[in-house]
Amino acid sequence: MKKVFTLKRVIILLCLVLVYTAALNYIRVLASSTVLNDITFDSDSASALSDEVDEEIETESLTEEVAEVAKYYDSQIQKAAIDSYEIFAPVTTEVTAVTTVSETTEVVTTTAPPETSATTAGTTVQTTTAATTTTVTTTTEATTTEEDVEVDEDEDVDIEDEAEESSGNLLLSSVSSTSSYSSDNLNNGKSYKNETLTIYDSSSGRYVTDNAFDIVCQVTYAEIGASMEEETIKAQAVAVYTYIKYYEAKGEYASVSLKSNVPDKIIECVEAVDGLAMYYDGEYILASFCAATAGVTCSSANVWGGERAYLQSVVSEFDFLDTDNYGRVTTYTVEELRKKIESKTNITLSDNYENWIQILSYTDGGYVGNIAIDGHTTATVSGTERTLTAYVFRTYILSIRSTCFTVSYSNGVFTFVTYGYGHGVGLSQEGANLYAIYAGYTFDQILHHYYTGITIA
Repeated sequence: MKKVFTLKRVIILLCLVLVYTAALNYIRVLASSTVLNDITFDSDSASALSDEVDEEIETESLTEEVAEVAKYYDSQIQKAAIDSYEIFAPVTTEVTAVTTVSETTEVVTTTAPPETSATTAGTTVQTTTAATTTTVTTTTEATTTEEDVEVDEDEDVDIEDEAEESSGNLLLSSVSSTSSYSSDNLNNGKSYKNETLTIYDSSSGRYVTDNAFDIVCQVTYAEIGASMEEETIKAQAVAVYTYIKYYEAKGEYASVSLKSNVPDKIIECVEAVDGLAMYYDGEYILASFCAATAGVTCSSANVWGGERAYLQSVVSEFDFLDTDNYGRVTTYTVEELRKKIESKTNITLSDNYENWIQILSYTDGGYVGNIAIDGHTTATVSGTERTLTAYVFRTYILSIRSTCFTVSYSNGVFTFVTYGYGHGVGLSQEGANLYAIYAGYTFDQILHHYYTGITIA
């Protein structure tokens, strides 16, 4: 029987199209509203809404734009689920037993930053760089103190392998897409190429003297690789140069890592910011940086005990999207943890395992402050009597990625869940890259965000 398109059929068809279009717009508006307002859902509503988004994503007709928003929205749901545990609440806690331990966890082994004094007196140091081989004679004494160890060895990693390419720009209402820093002079006419720097290359254990431009390129490449956004690389380059100059102004050598065979992308980005540095009250700032944070940076006062006006705690809005470092699980058996603690301190642990690690306080951003190890709040660590803070614990005793962590014990295994990677002070490399991707930040906006009240010139 031949079908005839009557007026009634046409009206029904148009109604179906309108309902379907309205449904798509509803999903888009709802997802966008969540991104803009960073709504935290309870577990039931988050789960239900996640199911709705999943069903819509499966529809072939979704536009790429809506799919991108839905993808970001899913990550917000994951964040809400983590936040529902209130793990960052600043209250005194104790280790509690858990019933299960993840079978797919891994132990991360890192090296604590050096706490030594390095001296060169009339010695000839031969150095090899990507472009040249240089022989220099140095007679300067360089000293590294505990307070000034800002770049952890375990943060000198090539993030190129970990960084993921992202598409699209999701602008949040809380993020400004424009900047105006009247005190900046981004065209100062200076050049790194007209300067020579000496640094301590922690990757080779040598002092290296070379053209400042080449050193900035190699350190930047060693720090973040070449896969990150160009504005992120530019910001890192300015931070690297400033960090080195800060120590030079003190008569010391910055401890950084070099990586040769620098790709063109890094060189071009350094060219774009050539000659720029960061200042506070006319002096180079301690431009510390870390791989990632727990969503908030730490003030220098709460990590090293030295108050610096430009190293305050600020929000790093997108770090929770860094799945490699946000919610990372590391496990130690009783034997492994005992060996770590007793070999690095003067503490002899009891057999009361659940008393071994206690969190006593928190600092800004939910990072752990003071801890107790089997009842001890101080200990001899690396030959020095120290208060047992999370920074001391992470840096000198145990190889976990961040001082923002939870800890639990069950069936002979300690489970640490960490958020972020590194000391958390200053620029977050992953956070900066995500600001460039999702908020369109330029390098100077990134630097002004992470370093409070600075001037770029």
